[in-house]
Amino acid sequence: MNTILLAGDVGGTNTRLALYSRDDTGLNCLVLRSYASDSEETLEAIVRRFLAEHAADHTVAAACFGVPGPVMNGTVRLTNLPWQLQESSLAGELGMQRLRLVNDHVATAASLPLLSGKDLMTLYSGSGDRECHTFAILAPGTGLGQACLHVDAKGRLHPIASEGGHVAFSPTCEIQVALLNYVRRKLERRVSYEQILSGAGIQAIYAFLRDSGRWDEPAPLREELKATADPAAVISDHARNANYPICVRTIDIFAAILGARAGDLVLNYLATGGIFLGGGISQKIADYLRQGCMLDAYRDKGRLSYLVEATPLSIIMHDHPALLGAAAIAWDQC
Repeated sequence: MNTILLAGDVGGTNTRLALYSRDDTGLNCLVLRSYASDSEETLEAIVRRFLAEHAADHTVAAACFGVPGPVMNGTVRLTNLPWQLQESSLAGELGMQRLRLVNDHVATAASLPLLSGKDLMTLYSGSGDRECHTFAILAPGTGLGQACLHVDAKGRLHPIASEGGHVAFSPTCEIQVALLNYVRRKLERRVSYEQILSGAGIQAIYAFLRDSGRWDEPAPLREELKATADPAAVISDHARNANYPICVRTIDIFAAILGARAGDLVLNYLATGGIFLGGGISQKIADYLRQGCMLDAYRDKGRLSYLVEATPLSIIMHDHPALLGAAAIAWDQC
């Protein structure tokens, strides 16, 4: 029987499970499968099916699952799924002695030391604090994920969970102040970074520019946005291709706010080892983010700008960083 690690990335739509081995070259993915999260009534049932299909000749030494939601004392109520998970109960159900539940962005953060050059797109190389082993991630997508990772002198991982995406949005210029006031009127409540730096946020910025009369909305674009299930993707595509000024300006504003928030994380965590952008949006507009407005906002931190200027900024291009990080956390238990 071969000893392996079980890694999971649980999402509202899909649950991805993988088996990893560990050798001198690092962690190696043996098999990866994706299941509809609603295909079973419980996570345990999905995991049992996966293990029966792919791990009959293996012994699972440790497991880790990245989950959408804050994990408190080993318990989490999942976002967008009617599941409440508890580490000890899940371990008992699956017959495993070593099992961890972590926030999905914590799992992504744990992958950072394992990513190679091909897994990253460097936006800014920094002047370099290569001795710092504290890193942070910022992941705009359906929501806005955030986490920190410290690697100690013995190479052990110390990921730090965060719900910083729900911090109140802080504008840095007059047009962002007007955007904040517009979104606050629409929501009739406080505005968080997640409501700006997300797919819904891209739509909100676009609507602000249109409704405030700052930019015209061409009729063909209006009809295209009405017909699509993913307006943020349409806006992003047109911005990349410079098709419509309103789309370009939307992503300009989004990129500037994303850059400023990424710079904030350097100061929040002293994460001069590097800031890493995750999530589907960052990958989709990766080439666009190389432009000046984002990097200017990233480095503009007043008296402490020198700290951010030393800090590399990259986009995670790996297909499954949360699975890789979950495997790393599982290995750390062995």
